Amino acid sequence: MALFPRTPRAARLPGDVVSRMERFGRFEFDPVGTDIDASDVWGELQAPFLPFAQSDPDGFARSLADAVLPAGGFALFGAARTMWNLVGSDFSSPAYDAVRMAALEFFRANGVPSNRLSADDWRFWQENRSEPWLVGRPRPSSDEARIAPLLPGELRRVAQITSAPDSNVVYVAAAHDGRFAAVVDARTSDTDPARGRFDWMSADTLDDLYGRIGDAFQTPVHWVADELRPFIPLPPARF
Repeated sequence: MALFPRTPRAARLPGDVVSRMERFGRFEFDPVGTDIDASDVWGELQAPFLPFAQSDPDGFARSLADAVLPAGGFALFGAARTMWNLVGSDFSSPAYDAVRMAALEFFRANGVPSNRLSADDWRFWQENRSEPWLVGRPRPSSDEARIAPLLPGELRRVAQITSAPDSNVVYVAAAHDGRFAAVVDARTSDTDPARGRFDWMSADTLDDLYGRIGDAFQTPVHWVADELRPFIPLPPARF
């Protein structure tokens, strides 16, 4: 039985729609971490749905919801992003909203931090749910934090974002005004491999700076210094 009533003119979706939505969802969530060729995404995973989506947006949303809601997983996110892409960012319907919320619930259940959501998805969650996204452990107190004092002129490495050789690296240092600063060492641009350093954030105390870095990360990145780890509130996501 269909979850949402169909219109007589609703076109049939291909039999492999769930697997296509699952692949597209994984690509949209982490394009670098998938084995999906970006050049194939439009032709294989989006363009075939365009005529149905544009000729009957509501029917398309209902049909897609009927297919992916029982399946769950990344197919939910792929379907939500497909509706967004092919129908439009201002589209709204009960079927689309149900798929979108189910995708967010899937991410939340698997520990995906809110900083991995788009601004629009985060706003949609806040407008429709009152409970917090995830609840992390409290920040350690100044007495509980075991942070070695910074030596004069010391630039202390505290995090590396990914395993890539050219990954961004985060350092902490004492600023000239008596405060403490987080400094990022990174490539100058995507096309220029030369590296440079820029100030990211600052705080009055070193433990407050660690707290701000932890709040920005939410979950552990590729490598985290032992003294920074207690300030990261959430465990790694489950995928």
